[in-house]
Amino acid sequence: MDRVSIIFEGLMEFILLFATKYKYENRGILKKMKIDSRLNNDIDNDKWSSLFLEKSYYNHCAKFVLLKYLEDNRYVIPKTNLSGLEKWSKIVKNLKDDYQILYIISIRDIQADSNKKIRELFKYSDYDIFEIDNDLAEYLINYYKNIDFSELSRIDISHLFKKLYSMEMREELALEDFYRVAPAFQYILRMENEENVI
Repeated sequence: MDRVSIIFEGLMEFILLFATKYKYENRGILKKMKIDSRLNNDIDNDKWSSLFLEKSYYNHCAKFVLLKYLEDNRYVIPKTNLSGLEKWSKIVKNLKDDYQILYIISIRDIQADSNKKIRELFKYSDYDIFEIDNDLAEYLINYYKNIDFSELSRIDISHLFKKLYSMEMREELALEDFYRVAPAFQYILRMENEENVI
């Protein structure tokens, strides 16, 4: 199996875990967000919540792929690949209980990066109301720690997200037009127009 297919399989499992965990979470908050934003009011509350959740997990997938790409290319100090985990396991006694903290540190490091474009892709958005908890972080980090993202091209990443969020799904769900922008997800959907990954 090629690298993109392996990454795809892992993200599909992550999406299943994420959707199962958060399917009924934050419904009251989401309803308030819908009312306050006055966006997509023609959609009933259950469908609205479902679309929000889907856009959230796609944005988290996009963030993680970009995070791994940046770490594996040594643009930022690696924390989620094998070499990064080896260093962190020397610092943290029980890493298994702290995957979420490691993930949060990885994201916050990038949010403080000097490159504005990169900061914008990882900035906090409403879709982060569904967070990467310790179980989800442990899954992502352990599944992908031995997979090198440094060789992925923008075409590879674009192809990966065309498999995750197919043209049929794009027409049916129209997540790009739903509610507000999910920065990393939107960037990857438009990646074919970019010269490089980042």
